[in-house]
Amino acid sequence: MLDKLVAPQYRDPEGHWYGISMRARVVYASKERVQQAAITYEDLADPKWKGKVCIRSGQYIYNNALFAAFIAHHGEAKTEEWLKGLKSNLAQKPSGGDREVARDIAAGKCDIGIANTYYWALMLNKEADRKPWAEATKVILPTFQGGGTHVNLSAVVLARYAPNKANAMKLIEWLVGDEAQHIYADMNYEYPVRPGIAINPTIAGYGPLNADPIPLSKIADHKKAAANLVDKVGFDN
Repeated sequence: MLDKLVAPQYRDPEGHWYGISMRARVVYASKERVQQAAITYEDLADPKWKGKVCIRSGQYIYNNALFAAFIAHHGEAKTEEWLKGLKSNLAQKPSGGDREVARDIAAGKCDIGIANTYYWALMLNKEADRKPWAEATKVILPTFQGGGTHVNLSAVVLARYAPNKANAMKLIEWLVGDEAQHIYADMNYEYPVRPGIAINPTIAGYGPLNADPIPLSKIADHKKAAANLVDKVGFDN
C-alpha cells in the first residue's frame, strides 16, 4: 500500500522510511518592495539582492537540505560559489527562524528571505500577533534551473524490533490515508504526500507546486558536504 501511495522520490529506495507530508522551501518577499513573481534558487546569489536577503542558520536542517539539493543539481564547486554569492547578499548574520524572516522583511531589514511554506500560512491564519508579518510579505515558489521547487518531508520509520509491528503498520498506512492527509493539509498547512488530496486554500494560493524530482534519498547523500561548505565559506559568521 505504501509503495502504491507514496511516490518513489518521497521514500527510501529500500523501504526504510516513507514520507507522509511535504513542505516547500520558498522565498518570502516584501509585497511593497519586490515586484517580481518568479525567481530561481540560483538567482538568490545575484548581486542585485546585495544586502537584501534574510535567512536562518545555514546549518539548520531545512537550509542544509536545500544546499544539499543544490549540490545534487550543480556539484560542490558551483554550490560553494553560490553560497559565497548568497552570503554576500545577506542583510544580516543568519539568525532566528523562518517566522523571523517574515518579521524582518516586514520591518524593512531585508526584501526577501528563505523559509518554509507552512509558517506563512500559520502566521496568517492562526497567529494573530504575527499576522502582520505575513500580510507584509508574499510567497514565491522558486525552482532550480532545469528543475523544480525543493521540498522537505515529514517521514515515518518503523523500529526494526518493534513489538507491535502489525499495529504500527496500520498506523503508518493510516498516515498516508485520506483522513490523515487531509489533517496534514488543513491543520499544519502542509502539502499532502499523495495525489488526489485537496491542498489547503492558503497553500494553494501560492500557485501550483512543481516539486523538484530529485529523490530525497539522493539529496541526503550530500548533507555532510553541504554542512562542510557552510563552514568553509563562513556562511553563519
